[in-house]
Amino acid sequence: MDRHPNIYHCPVAANNGRKALVRLIVPVYNAEEYLEECLNSIRIQSFTDFAVLIVDDGSTDDSAEIADRLCRKDFRFQLVCTPNRGVSAARNLGIDSATEKYIGFVDADDCLHPRALEMLVKVLAKHNAQVAVGKFVRGVTNPFLKLSPEDCGTGAPVEVFGYEEAMRQALYQKRIINSPCGMLMERRLLDADCRFREHIRYEDLDAFYRFYEKAAAIVYLHEPVYFYRQVESSFMHRWSRDRLDALDVTDRMLSFMEERYPSLVPAARERRFSAHFNMFLTLLRYNVGDDESVRRCWKVICQQRRHELSDPDVRLKNKLGALLSYLGRKPFVVLSLLYRK
Repeated sequence: MDRHPNIYHCPVAANNGRKALVRLIVPVYNAEEYLEECLNSIRIQSFTDFAVLIVDDGSTDDSAEIADRLCRKDFRFQLVCTPNRGVSAARNLGIDSATEKYIGFVDADDCLHPRALEMLVKVLAKHNAQVAVGKFVRGVTNPFLKLSPEDCGTGAPVEVFGYEEAMRQALYQKRIINSPCGMLMERRLLDADCRFREHIRYEDLDAFYRFYEKAAAIVYLHEPVYFYRQVESSFMHRWSRDRLDALDVTDRMLSFMEERYPSLVPAARERRFSAHFNMFLTLLRYNVGDDESVRRCWKVICQQRRHELSDPDVRLKNKLGALLSYLGRKPFVVLSLLYRK
């Protein structure tokens, strides 16, 4: 197969021409090391009524060839190759082509528990919900040594939230609801204006509160369904100016809540504080020399610190940071120097 085709479809129609209940979208870019494990974790799902769209986003390694081999063996998998445009464009392509009732996302270096789809579909039906989110397991190098199918029972405990309570849980970072992975949602929630914003980072954080807005019920499943692999070379483990996008993303989130959901403004302010505080520490840690961004973060920290200390839902880490900020920037500079050593 040509390494750089404009577009390529698996020669066998996805799901043998029948519309499946679930569509999974797997964006891929140079993921040859982990892609086969990822796709196999989907292939062996106990729930079988699904179709998978693999979007190869201009990979220069053997990712497309690995995906193609599986597509030729399993009609539920379909491959599309496009020029490199980023993960958001790849996910949007999958959304635009989806006609299944439910849609979900799996990153190419992660894995699903063998019963992930079964459990998510069951709780969606049982609670008449439009979104179901499961727990993450982080840092697992071989997920199938960590859990077996029997470890996740059909009677897994769940919490059922309306939109505002779900957002409060997510914004205060009490539940991981802001990721598009490890979840299923009704396709109809994603209208023509509801897409991942392209050419930005933290696209997941930017999208979730818009995607779930029309959901009457959001279910949180207290069982691991998704294995997140922490790769040292990933975006979150190195400095890049793109990481500053977190500041704009949380600014937009706060504006959204101020306009539509006043009861969520305190939670949105906390999430904004958290992003600016973390970025402030990151800028110091990497000694970036971006004084303008440092000042921007520090301004939000000073504006918000009284709220952080008075809000009982704020995480302890942020309360400590807010309290320490009254001593000025110097303690953080000293800590960053110690961390770099």
